[in-house]
Amino acid sequence: MAIDCCEHVLATLGNVPSTILTSVLSKDRSRYNHSTPVDLIVIGISRYPVRRLFLSQMRRVYPQTPVLILRRSDDNQNMDDLIRGEFVLSESPGDKQDLEIVKALRKVLPMEPCLHVHKGHNYETVKEVMRVISEHYSNPELDLTVVARELPMSTSQLSRILNQQVGISFRQLLRQTRIEEAKRMLASREFSVKEVAARVGFSDSHYFSRSFKELTGVSASEYRAQDPIFG
Repeated sequence: MAIDCCEHVLATLGNVPSTILTSVLSKDRSRYNHSTPVDLIVIGISRYPVRRLFLSQMRRVYPQTPVLILRRSDDNQNMDDLIRGEFVLSESPGDKQDLEIVKALRKVLPMEPCLHVHKGHNYETVKEVMRVISEHYSNPELDLTVVARELPMSTSQLSRILNQQVGISFRQLLRQTRIEEAKRMLASREFSVKEVAARVGFSDSHYFSRSFKELTGVSASEYRAQDPIFG
């Protein structure tokens, strides 16, 4: 399954023997679910820095499926703009099929650059939004108005950038970030569920519990009780 991949990437992946690609968009959630058999998930280059949250959602739906994350290589001035890949293997230790898939795909990586390598017009704005959220998510008063004031820009302009260009609302970004941090705290088993809810910025523990199950598929208590190695 190729998610948010451009025609250039699809054509390159199509050169791998015995490959059958299903191309979908991340916003088209109805196209992927537990009942769809998938051997590999390829996530195309994101024009905005929200990939971590999306990857977490995909791992919940397909925990046993390896993932190939395509990324830019322009972070280092000594590197070119080739499209490189980062593999996230399945949760099944010693899965030989994963290794065979990695071996086959290494033959087409890195890929030649394309127009989609370039960042979106408001990439830096979204990056700043993510920075503010990551630094202040524990504040229950954090909202769109607070973030817009810090950037600075109007709330309507910021809301439009997130909804129309990134395809996610500020509320979704904040909630998903808080749940990701909650997962890390719960896995440590250092705090109770109620303490974790408060530490990640939820003033209502019941809303935290509903949000956690909605985004992870399990309750916070169940997640906390999981084996920390595989949870």
